[in-house]
Amino acid sequence: MPRISVLCAAAFLLAASPAFAAGYDAELDPAPFDATNRADVIGSFGNATATLDGNTLTVQGTFSNLKSPATNGSLRIGLAKGVPGDAIGTLMVEHARQGSFSGTIKLTSAQVAALNRESLYVRIDSEKSPDGNLQGWLEATGKDHVS
Repeated sequence: MPRISVLCAAAFLLAASPAFAAGYDAELDPAPFDATNRADVIGSFGNATATLDGNTLTVQGTFSNLKSPATNGSLRIGLAKGVPGDAIGTLMVEHARQGSFSGTIKLTSAQVAALNRESLYVRIDSEKSPDGNLQGWLEATGKDHVS
């Protein structure tokens, strides 16, 4: 009988506990550049934080020192960290050289797995760099970022 009581109490505590929300962050650095766009992206920077609650990812962040106003923001998926890929969600971004962005994206189970492999990243586009001004790969909160 005592074992049944312990099992019932454990089941109640598990059912009553809130769902675990995982945190992620990213340093936004100039997107890869070459001689044609170096002047348009160099010197810009930003940061992002994200919270995964179930399969819902909430992203927010800031950017600064863009050479031209931001135009778009997106959450993107690559084959691996550092490998560019396609957009999987849109972020609302201030049309400014300095500002903030945010968005909420429902992820598939494959996209959640990619997030945990550090294969999801934030990209901010600007008028002078429509194919990416800033980008940063989401990593579990508290992990040291490698530049």
